[in-house]
Amino acid sequence: MMYKSTKKLIRTLAAILVVSSAVSCGSSSGEKQDTTAKSTDDNGAASEREYPDVNYGGAEFRILNFDQLWNMYIHLDATELSGEVLNDAVYYRNRKIEDELNCKIVEKVFQKDSSNTITRLTDHAKNSILSGDDEYDCMFLPVDHSPDLITDGYLMDLNSIPQLNLDAEWWDQDIISETTFKDELYIASGAANLMAFDSMGCLFFNESMMEDMQLEKPYDLVREGKWTIDELTKYFKAAASLNGDDSFNWSKNGSCVYGLSCHTAAPERFWLCAGEFMIDVDKNDNASFVLGSDRFYGVMDKLATMLDGREGLTLKASNDGFNAEEGGYVYVFTNRRSLFMTGEIKSAQEMRNMDDTFGIVPYPKYDESQNQYYTSVVSTLFFFTIPRTNTCVERTATIAEYLTRDSYLDVIPLYYNNTVEQKGLRNEDSIEMLEIMRTSRTVEIATLFNWNYDLRVTLNNKLFKGDSSVASDIASQKSAVEAEMQKFFDFLND
Repeated sequence: MMYKSTKKLIRTLAAILVVSSAVSCGSSSGEKQDTTAKSTDDNGAASEREYPDVNYGGAEFRILNFDQLWNMYIHLDATELSGEVLNDAVYYRNRKIEDELNCKIVEKVFQKDSSNTITRLTDHAKNSILSGDDEYDCMFLPVDHSPDLITDGYLMDLNSIPQLNLDAEWWDQDIISETTFKDELYIASGAANLMAFDSMGCLFFNESMMEDMQLEKPYDLVREGKWTIDELTKYFKAAASLNGDDSFNWSKNGSCVYGLSCHTAAPERFWLCAGEFMIDVDKNDNASFVLGSDRFYGVMDKLATMLDGREGLTLKASNDGFNAEEGGYVYVFTNRRSLFMTGEIKSAQEMRNMDDTFGIVPYPKYDESQNQYYTSVVSTLFFFTIPRTNTCVERTATIAEYLTRDSYLDVIPLYYNNTVEQKGLRNEDSIEMLEIMRTSRTVEIATLFNWNYDLRVTLNNKLFKGDSSVASDIASQKSAVEAEMQKFFDFLND
């Protein structure tokens, strides 16, 4: 296959670099370190805890990251105190680790362009590795935009590095379990990067509008396990109204009201959270394309009714959140033009100036027999990776381990308690819903590794048209998904 020559080149360069630079990495034990924290105080701040007995002589821990993405908190370093709780927690976390391990955390931020082109980051990462330069110790990369980062051998197998305690609670076990195959793991999500929390998908709803319409808020339905697509559709039907307009076509000067203001890619979240995954992996790590069961078609029938824009139940809104002309999904919702809105937890921060009270609930189940709620995170997660050109793997892994642990103990509690709950969410019910979503996060691996892009787009577009006749689309595109999936598993078996 074409990728094997690239993979061979990268591994050869890495081997040369390791041999030539093995003495430059400072001191550290080769054994897995004790990463058990002693305690935290009532505010989540660090008290005394154990660190490894190492001294890295002021060596830089060089992180490649992106400038910003969709208003999510993705930075790994804060260079100065600002008085903002989250920024200062990150600052103190990093300075503590620098003092304990005698290192210097340096986040090299790759600037976005005017179009926020994410592949500029992955292209830069690949070019850096191919050059043979040991430029970065770790990289936070969106693998869905360039899955060849894995299949062309640019990244190290994290499970082969003993200093990483990847089964610890500060690493994101829900996501790691979905992305580990044949005992190999090339990308990891953990508490050091808040994107996996900020990007949790949820439904926002306008509590004030519900009170005006004399509708019961859906919190109890969620608690009782009765929050289903059918129940959500009832809310949409109650809210949808032409309100004097000629049609449900969007106009910023119009007055019609929709049930839902919806991202263009949100339909796939609905079927995923209804328990329909495209790929199934058995206990032997054999993956199969499984989309197309009778249950799946039942889900699609319900979604086609709920997401059909012709009767105003759903507006296929613009992803440009506050764009009034194009009907940005946030603009529609905050201006009382929809009862519900698809979004991520980070959207709560964007709506702090909204006059009405809003609440959050998870995406619904298919029916009450579904045994749990699912909460999807964006596929464009910036995962922790280590490039093949890294010549100080032991040092990198040790620093990354403690950065992730201390973030879990010191930053995550403040993120939830202050930034999300106190500043973003507006009532105890929503905070309870957040906990349900926090413990039910999941990913669709076919989307995460970008095996299924064309099929997802096709199904999304059909649902917005109220069309659930997707069997022929699945049949025609199944082989393409399987071919991309096979490329990934060929790499693992090489």
